Amino acid sequence: MALHLQLAHIDTDPRQGAKDYAEMLAQTGERYAQGRVGSPLPEEKLTGLTPPSPALTAFRESLHIAGGIVAAALAAISTGAILPTLGFIPEGLRPWLIAGAAAVAGILTAGWHRVARPVPLFGP
Repeated sequence: MALHLQLAHIDTDPRQGAKDYAEMLAQTGERYAQGRVGSPLPEEKLTGLTPPSPALTAFRESLHIAGGIVAAALAAISTGAILPTLGFIPEGLRPWLIAGAAAVAGILTAGWHRVARPVPLFGP
């Protein structure tokens, strides 16, 4: 959370924000190298921050995935409805275009890492 907040400072003051962010990353790397994996940043950098709730994180992740599924379904339905009216798309190409539109909509909405995760479940 501290790194995320520091990253947001790059928008307001790019030069100083990037410098501070790089310092925090260097501190994290040094502490990992020293074996302090449980505390990657000093305590003064973490004061006033609340750790993310696992339940809230799971809920947000579920919303992302549900949004991707809804976007993919809507893209498939709308593409399936539009393609026949165009007239010049060959019949054998339509399923591929529908699947491609659904995949693109799901990736753009949910993110590649969420869409690619279950892909091995469908293969051999």
